[in-house]
Amino acid sequence: MSTRETTYYQDSNIMVTNIRAVLGSKTYVMANVTSVSMGQIPANRDGGIVFVMGGLLLPLMCFGCSFIDKFSSDNLLFAIIIGGLCAGLGVFLAYAAKPQYVVRIGSASGESNALISNDRDYIQKIVNAVNEAIIKRG
Repeated sequence: MSTRETTYYQDSNIMVTNIRAVLGSKTYVMANVTSVSMGQIPANRDGGIVFVMGGLLLPLMCFGCSFIDKFSSDNLLFAIIIGGLCAGLGVFLAYAAKPQYVVRIGSASGESNALISNDRDYIQKIVNAVNEAIIKRG
């Protein structure tokens, strides 16, 4: 007896049916899928933090060097400007970092991140489609 394939979601890279879920280059057999959920990977703000710290340390290091060697006030002013620009860039980078969202597929062999995107609504649509396929499967 053959089961007719019903499509719950489809776009250029994704197809979710009652038989399979093709998520990018990975294919999951729906009979083996036990659960699906949306996860979140926190934003990586490390690069921004490094720039802020470097921007704050640069003028301090130059100020410290002024006691050891003849260090002109022009050079210190330049270090403060460059440090301020680095710190400002770091704040921007840290603020601009966004979390990523994942489709987590559960099976007998464990849970895996099947698809990652910055678009929360897109991931939610796929999770809803896989949920529907699991429910309709019975």
